[in-house]
Amino acid sequence: MKYLFLILTVAASINISSAQKEGKISYTETVKLDIQFEGMDESMKSMIPQSQSLQKELLFKNNTSLYQTKKGESLDDLNIESDDGAFQIKIMMDDDVEDILYKNLSNKTITHQRGMMGKAFLVKDELPNHIWKITNEKVKYIGYECQKAVMETDKDFVVAWFTSQIPVQIGPGNYHGLPGAILMLSINDGERDIKASNIELASIDDKEIKAPKDGKKVNEKEFEKIRIEKEKELEEMYGGRERRIIEH
Repeated sequence: MKYLFLILTVAASINISSAQKEGKISYTETVKLDIQFEGMDESMKSMIPQSQSLQKELLFKNNTSLYQTKKGESLDDLNIESDDGAFQIKIMMDDDVEDILYKNLSNKTITHQRGMMGKAFLVKDELPNHIWKITNEKVKYIGYECQKAVMETDKDFVVAWFTSQIPVQIGPGNYHGLPGAILMLSINDGERDIKASNIELASIDDKEIKAPKDGKKVNEKEFEKIRIEKEKELEEMYGGRERRIIEH
């Protein structure tokens, strides 16, 4: 009888471990809107929101993940003009194309469906190899023990909090590669914050995690070149008065 009890206990442990490696994490992604220019007065400053937030979700299973905006979520365009028409601020959210980020950790590839001025692009490239420095700092967040890791690149300083209680190297957006799921991210001291709001560790249908297929196929460098060219076109078209946020 003792032998049978031991077998059942081991089997239960295996099932729990398996469940931890697939599920869904909901995030709130917040971007600061730090818009300033010469001649901007207090009345105009008060009209501009300090930040914008969007609800997203990360599905993960079998070393694959899918990060996307929750169904029905979107951001409103913002159009602010001074009384005399001297200044205009226009923030246009390019959400005509659904933003879907698919990662395959096994073959180290990334497929990102992105929109630019209403046109769909399919950015396919190798998975970035992030160089993290794991610290000894720990904190408990929404019921999970999290540990701090930092990463510095040419453009960004990233602080991440990951939990080894979900033992998969996943994370929101373009971030991954830690020995546990990333539950919190802060980029450049809060320019962009991403925080998990809910975690569901449950079976995920394989059909829910599929690489997107729509859009013109390019790699990351090609897409960045196109983005810069389009921004220059907008500046010339509107005389530098228009600001456009291409992605969230």
